[in-house]
Amino acid sequence: MLLLKYLPTVREPRLYLGMERTYLSYIKFLFVAFGTGILSEKLTLLFSGIHLDRLVPFFRDLYLLLTWPSLLLLCLVFFRFVSDLRYVDGGVAVTAKEIQDPRIYLSAERTMLAWFRSGIGMIAFGFIIEKFDFFLDRLSYLLHTRVDMAHTFAGMDVVFVVLGMINLLLGGVGFGLTVHQIDLGAYTPHKILYLIYGGSLFVAIAVLSFMLLQVGA
Repeated sequence: MLLLKYLPTVREPRLYLGMERTYLSYIKFLFVAFGTGILSEKLTLLFSGIHLDRLVPFFRDLYLLLTWPSLLLLCLVFFRFVSDLRYVDGGVAVTAKEIQDPRIYLSAERTMLAWFRSGIGMIAFGFIIEKFDFFLDRLSYLLHTRVDMAHTFAGMDVVFVVLGMINLLLGGVGFGLTVHQIDLGAYTPHKILYLIYGGSLFVAIAVLSFMLLQVGA
C-alpha cells in the first residue's frame, strides 16, 4: 500500500488492522529517529565542552538529518494512511461469517499490542531525552569541564510521554471496540480514533517544530 501497489481489496477487518500495525511501526520509527537527532545535538554540547571539535560537525549533521526530515515524513505517513484507508473502503464488503473468525480476534490483539509497544517506546524515549541532560552534567563534572545546558530542547520529553500515553489509551479503546464489532458480525474502521490520533500527532509535530525553531533562533 505504502509502495503504491494498489491491488484488489476487500473491506476485511484483518486488512484494516494490518494497516494500523504497519503505520504505527513507521510512526514509532520516525519518533525514535527524531529523538536520536535530539540526542545527537546534545552530544555536540559535550564534545564542544571537552574540545573534541572534530566530532561536532558529524553529530550536528546527524541532528539536521534526523529532526526536520522525520517531522515532515510523519505528516506524509499519516496522509498516506488516510489515502490507503479510503482505498480499502472502496473494496467489496465481506459477510458476517468471514468477520466472526478466530483469526480476527488474534489480529485485533496484535494490533492492540502494536499500539502499546509504540506508546511504551515513546514514553521510554521521552525519559531518555529528559535524563540525558543529567548524564551530560555528571559526565562533564567527571571530566572537569563545563557543558552549557541552555537551549537543550527542554520540554520535548513531555511531548513524547503525552503522545505515548495517548497511544496506550487509543490502543485499549480500539481493541474493545473491535472485539465488540466482531461479536456483532460487522466491522467498520475506527475513524474517530484515527481522527483523534491524527490531531494529537499534528499538535505534537507543531510543538516540536516550534521548539526546534526556538533553539535555532
